[in-house]
Amino acid sequence: MTMADQLAIELDAYPTAIRPMQAASAEAPFSSDEYLFEVKWDGLRCLLFVDGQGRVHLQDRALNDITGILPELAGIGRQVGSGAVLDGELVATDDQGRPDCQTLRRRLQGGAGLAGSVPLAYLAFDALYLAGRPLVRQPLHRRRARLQRAVTSGGHLYVPYHIVSEGVELFEACLERGLEGVMAKHRDSTYVPGQRSPFWLKVQAVKSDDFVVVGWTPSVRREPFGALVLGYHELGRLIPCGAVGGGYDDDVALTIASRLADLEADRCPLQPRPVMTAPVTWCRPELVISVRYSEWAPDGTLRFPIFNGLRPEVHPAECVRRRPRVVLAGRTAPGTAVYDLTRFPF
Repeated sequence: MTMADQLAIELDAYPTAIRPMQAASAEAPFSSDEYLFEVKWDGLRCLLFVDGQGRVHLQDRALNDITGILPELAGIGRQVGSGAVLDGELVATDDQGRPDCQTLRRRLQGGAGLAGSVPLAYLAFDALYLAGRPLVRQPLHRRRARLQRAVTSGGHLYVPYHIVSEGVELFEACLERGLEGVMAKHRDSTYVPGQRSPFWLKVQAVKSDDFVVVGWTPSVRREPFGALVLGYHELGRLIPCGAVGGGYDDDVALTIASRLADLEADRCPLQPRPVMTAPVTWCRPELVISVRYSEWAPDGTLRFPIFNGLRPEVHPAECVRRRPRVVLAGRTAPGTAVYDLTRFPF
């Protein structure tokens, strides 16, 4: 967020760009009366602006304008009203109605020419402005109540349900449906643009994080590369954490290979330099990817990593290792009750 937009928020003026508030990681699912729980959707985090004339503007977390490649969302401003800023997730869905991140990435890469080819929805989970008035200083439970009253759900725009207290039950339901996990947000939390807040926690059923690509190994077959060597930022250094060699489809692999060719470098950017069993071509640490994995190994590498998607909206400096927070308040053991996910739009 620019200084001008920070000043706009301080003066209660309508901003032109806002960096979204980020969540910390929780160690395990928990239940608490002090938190609102919602599904963690696997899509693209972005903010929806509806200006005074009702025109829609979409911005990703890196402040990139993605409005032009999403013409199918141009009409959703009528469902919100002018002078609004919503925070949410853009998702594409598979044939079972579940979020499909890979399909979404292909749709975004294809631009406006693929409009209408993929079912898209914007899932609004927070309201920063409504009717031109700022809500960022209000507690989350009030912002959510106003959001639900202000938005007419349907078509390409929904306000997903949240539940109070039953975080473990919702997490268990997400596991059964193969969803990414749960967001736990303190009911009294204000909205702090551009900050990672301990009052918002993500509890992931399948772990995934963003990492910087620092090099690649040669292919043993005919693929563009064998594996991508990964790193993350910590204490001013770029730390190695292993390599990921699976999960790429042909088109994405070619896109990555083309980008790597432009980033090739002579020196290893990692500290310490890792011991590699295959030759590595190093590159400048500018390409960010999402990786799913089972856990961190004791030696600081990722166990069973799988490529999950390109992350052009994430700056390399944001790739840090998130140590989970231990949340004890109100934790309960998983029970037999299962939250009814049919209450959600997907």
